[in-house]
Amino acid sequence: MGFKRLFGIGGPGEAIEVDTRILGPAMPGGELRGEVLLRGGRRETYIDYLDLCVHVRCTDHDGRESEYEVDTHSAEPGQVTLRAGEERRLTFSQRLPWETPLSELGGRALGVALSVKSRITRGDDEEGGIDVDDDLLHVAPLPLHEAILDLFAEEGYLCDSADVVESDVPGTEQRLGIIQTFRLTGHAPGQDRPEALEVTFQTNAVGAMIHVRRAAPDERHWEDKPPARRFPAAHHEVGTVDWRPQVRKVLSELTLLDDH
Repeated sequence: MGFKRLFGIGGPGEAIEVDTRILGPAMPGGELRGEVLLRGGRRETYIDYLDLCVHVRCTDHDGRESEYEVDTHSAEPGQVTLRAGEERRLTFSQRLPWETPLSELGGRALGVALSVKSRITRGDDEEGGIDVDDDLLHVAPLPLHEAILDLFAEEGYLCDSADVVESDVPGTEQRLGIIQTFRLTGHAPGQDRPEALEVTFQTNAVGAMIHVRRAAPDERHWEDKPPARRFPAAHHEVGTVDWRPQVRKVLSELTLLDDH
């Protein structure tokens, strides 16, 4: 799934080839597995360690596009002496944070760009490592995401896209400094409800707190957006609990807020 690139460390004689491959699909809270293939150059190269850094493209506090490091993990074995022309295979396995943004929903891209950057560091590197490979990462939804968004679809609100911003939800526990917002557009004419919604999942090992508000795409900061209504849902409840009453309740409450 990765691509191979010729990369020089220290000079042409030390050039090595790096190919990072991500094995299988990834989900928030799930395991990200892969391997890194290394091929030595014309002389021996010492590698202190090779990190796999998960990044997401997002909007920062000033409204500029930036990259946020979601997680990082080292490939094994950690220290490698790559002989001239030698091929070595390093493996990595890391559990993604539960708050990792999704890149797709129902097999459709959401417009969220995630990647895995391979970064080689040697003992004498002064800049803390050099990026040598960059691979697109697909993160699929959890069953809980799909179940909740399917219920909004039943009510006429379809997910068109999502975005990620550097922000937090005030008064809540949050590991990462980013929020993913799903944008839902109403497709049921005649209903006295908001035309569009923003839905945010604060996901953890137990489940998620789902925040729902009227869409305000021009506002970046949480406090500047319209008031939100929320309800909890647990992973183990998928398939056994009907969240339709909670979904309809927040839609009714948002309608009342609009009326006032």
